[in-house]
Amino acid sequence: MSEFVLMTTTERYRTVTENPNLEKVADYEYYFFGKKKTTFSICKIKSNDTRIVIQGVSEVFPDNSIPLKVFPKFDSIEDIEKEIYELDHDDESKIVKVQ
Repeated sequence: MSEFVLMTTTERYRTVTENPNLEKVADYEYYFFGKKKTTFSICKIKSNDTRIVIQGVSEVFPDNSIPLKVFPKFDSIEDIEKEIYELDHDDESKIVKVQ
């Protein structure tokens, strides 16, 4: 069983990580040409039966509750970090670990 899930939050929508079945491990911010585009959150999965809520931020849409099974899952934090840091490939893009 995969133990970690990757969540994203942008200017348009927010993925709610405050969930009793998840434990947030770390946040990473992605900057492109100096502007923050995305926040990636790595969460430890406590229960596979949870649903993830996505809320509109700059767009108005009803909260969307999605089963955890549709989100990308990983066996380790290092596997997720490898994926995240692939975006940090030149001077215009940058990944910053928040916690």
